[in-house]
This record gives sequence, C-alpha cells and structure tokens, in this order.
Amino acid sequence: VETYPYFQTGRLLYTKGLHLTGDPKYGDELGKAALFCADRSRLFYLIHSERYEELLQQPGRDSMSEKDRTEALLDSYLQSFEEKKNPEPGTSPIEEHIASADYFAYLESLGEEIGASSDQRQRLQHQDIIDAFIENADNLNIRPAPVTQEKPPQEEPEAEVENEFLTETLAKIYIKQKKYEQALTIIKQLSLNFPKKSAYFADQIRFLEYLIINEKNKK
Repeated sequence: VETYPYFQTGRLLYTKGLHLTGDPKYGDELGKAALFCADRSRLFYLIHSERYEELLQQPGRDSMSEKDRTEALLDSYLQSFEEKKNPEPGTSPIEEHIASADYFAYLESLGEEIGASSDQRQRLQHQDIIDAFIENADNLNIRPAPVTQEKPPQEEPEAEVENEFLTETLAKIYIKQKKYEQALTIIKQLSLNFPKKSAYFADQIRFLEYLIINEKNKK
C-alpha cells in the first residue's frame, strides 16, 4: 500500500488484516482506507463481515421482500440512538460514520429499483419505506416539557450526557409520531451543542430531511 496507495483491493485487505491482529496502526489505516475507498459500505462489511454472517445465512433471506428489508433497516437506524450511548469496545468514530452511511446507500439503491417501474412510482420512490415505518410506530402522544433557556454556569459532564440522551429520545418519539420537522429541529440543535459529534448528527439530519421531502411528495 505504500508503493501503490490507490490500489483499493490491497488497501482493504491490509486494513482487514490490521483489524484481525489488533494492530495499533489499525485506526490510522482505517481513516486512510475510507478516503481511498470508492464504496465505504464494502470497507465496513469487509472488516465486520462476521457480524452479518449469521444474518446472511438465515433461511428464506433470498425471499425476503423489499418492505421487510426496509423495516429491518429503519429498526436498526432507530436502535442507533441507544447504541451510540453504549458503543462497542474498539469501535472508532470512523467506523460509526461508515456504518451510518450504509443507510443512505441502501435507500438510494432501493429508490433506483422502484423508480424504474413507472414515472408515478419514481415520484414516490420511497413511499413504501415511509408507510412501513409508520405502521410499526407506537401510538404515542407525549408533549415535551418546557425547555428553559437558562443554563448553569458550569454543567457537569454527566448532566450533559443525560440531557443529550433525553433530547435524542424526544427526537425518536417525534419520528415515530411522523413529526419529522420537530425531530429535525432537535437534532440540528444537538449538532450545535455537541460539535465533536457533528458527523453523527449530520447523518441524522440527512435522514430526516429525506423523510420530510418524501412526506411532502405524498400531498
């Protein structure tokens, strides 16, 4: 990889080897591989293929409908709220960003397949995704408590983490209630309050904007 840094296959295999051996250079090399890799989803699945081996070998997976796969994807997306609070040991921010990017890669590929059928379905290419998401949403009607504008002069780190978790939980409730614009406002505010996690929140913002656009196309 030093002689041919743009040799994608060699760099992917080299990064995979560092991951398997627990080499301390793995984190730095992963960042380089993400830059040189044309498809980051391949990089992610190559490194963590063992996590998905059981899922890929499940009977009847080939006959799984697009709706079922979409529901599984959205369920996994919502679970990322909890997984981010308790990340797996050894998972770097780069890996988290690559994983979240797979949601949009899947949505885009699914949209192309649906759009090929007719012009009308192309206009509402992700309608099945939205409908499946709403059908599984809990029938909740929770009003958020008033948010005070005053902040203590020195807030403890534990309090910051708790506030972030509660706010993300509220955003998740809004998503289940189909109130995407309210959820988008919360996530944007979190991105400003926690700049170190801007990459994570950027993916959340893109996802919600995607849902809002499709919701407007329904009307």
